[in-house]
Amino acid sequence: MTGMQRIKSQATPVPALQGIYEQGPIHLAGLRRPIDGMPHQVIPGLWDRFHPYQGWFPGQKDKASYGALFKREDQGFDYLTAVEVSDFERINADWDCFGIPRQRYAVFPHQGHVSQLRQTLHRVFAHSLPALQLTPNRQGANPPLLLERYAESFDPRTGWGDIQVWVPLERAGPAAMTGTL
Repeated sequence: MTGMQRIKSQATPVPALQGIYEQGPIHLAGLRRPIDGMPHQVIPGLWDRFHPYQGWFPGQKDKASYGALFKREDQGFDYLTAVEVSDFERINADWDCFGIPRQRYAVFPHQGHVSQLRQTLHRVFAHSLPALQLTPNRQGANPPLLLERYAESFDPRTGWGDIQVWVPLERAGPAAMTGTL
């Protein structure tokens, strides 16, 4: 292993499973946009547009925010910046709403700056899930591929704070630690 390989492997460790939890239903309201090409050039701008409205959604449950990734039939994906709300009754048509039924999630912590989240996601899907014999859920009507959960401690100005990666599961494998978040 060369010196550069050692640095890269230390910079993005394989995320350890925080737990497998049952959660939902989850009602997300926010901005959903198609992403083609370079997501790291589009997603930060979407968050910049969304952040001023956090805390102002009728029925908002807490101060956490979510990024949800949805595969499209064509190339690319959709990305939703959102907060959790109690229901969609008071959310006007300017906002995109998405309901997620109760399901199980493998939850992984992201360690580091938000700009390194892409590496964490890659390692979760390429290493952590296969090693734990966990299968992501791809059943249902356009399920999210994953949820990024940004806790209240996350500071969008600095890019630092508590971030979790939630992967919807098809089934729980032998490494399952279950609970409710």
